[in-house]
Amino acid sequence: MNYLAVVFLLLQVGQSAQTLKIPGAPGIYFKQDGDKWVGIPKAAAEARAKGMGLFVETGGYTNLGMDAVLRGAKSAIRINTQKPIFYVREIGHAKDVTLIQLTQKGKSRTFRTSSGDETIENKQGFKKTVIRKTAVTEYPDGTYTITPEQDLKPGEYLLVLGDAATSFDFGIDPK
Repeated sequence: MNYLAVVFLLLQVGQSAQTLKIPGAPGIYFKQDGDKWVGIPKAAAEARAKGMGLFVETGGYTNLGMDAVLRGAKSAIRINTQKPIFYVREIGHAKDVTLIQLTQKGKSRTFRTSSGDETIENKQGFKKTVIRKTAVTEYPDGTYTITPEQDLKPGEYLLVLGDAATSFDFGIDPK
């Protein structure tokens, strides 16, 4: 009896993702104000390697870092809920999702990666202090959702799907 209830629940969850009718084009979307789909464009960051010479010279025994800068003090995409649900169609893999909080510096937003911070769960090498835990749910039609496990504080964020080249920035506004 419990087995049938679990199967029924899984079918309902799979159907609910399909009946949401997220936009058909590949992308990352969220619903603003309960009914309007908003797409999040790819983030454009300028990156600089740090420590490359010493890294090469030591055969990889030192840290190799990257500092990245996103132009603008704030993302153009503003979200008015602190626990958004992102719907992803045909971009990246559900197992490679990382959500980080960006550091605001004047008229830009930044993040840093380091080979010394890389782990199995953090392949990109982000500092642990900037990573925000997420729950990811995959659906039979190939789409998946990403939800922060806790409310996001007002600020600027980067949703990374695999590597920093496949990332999407947004901001959370205060209520």
